[in-house]
Amino acid sequence: MIHFYANMLNPFPIQFLALFAYTLVRMFLGIVLLNLGITHVRKRKEVSQSFRLPLLPKSPFMVTFFGLCEILLGTLYILGFSTQYAALGTIFISILVLFVYRRIASPHIPQKLSWGFILICACSLFITGAGIFAYDLPL
Repeated sequence: MIHFYANMLNPFPIQFLALFAYTLVRMFLGIVLLNLGITHVRKRKEVSQSFRLPLLPKSPFMVTFFGLCEILLGTLYILGFSTQYAALGTIFISILVLFVYRRIASPHIPQKLSWGFILICACSLFITGAGIFAYDLPL
């Protein structure tokens, strides 16, 4: 009896490089968040004028706070330090932005699709870990 297996062989059997994939996602997410945080801190007055949120005041302080959080998270990703904690913070910020996106009308806030992509990358890093070249221990 002949058995046909549905598993397809990997055309490029380089599974030892899988940890590099996590590193690439971590570095990409770190650079994106660092860039967003620096932009939000530099343009805090413009961004704060576009907030229409009932619970958050229209102050440059709140925009600076979120910008500094993004800078901190981006730095943690780039260094590979406490990646899963940084992923939890990024997941929280991404979900928050996705829920209140309609009330934020600023050209300095990325679109919902970008925040969805950031959310998916953060969920992936939360599950998989930091990859190689990080202070976190790879599992």
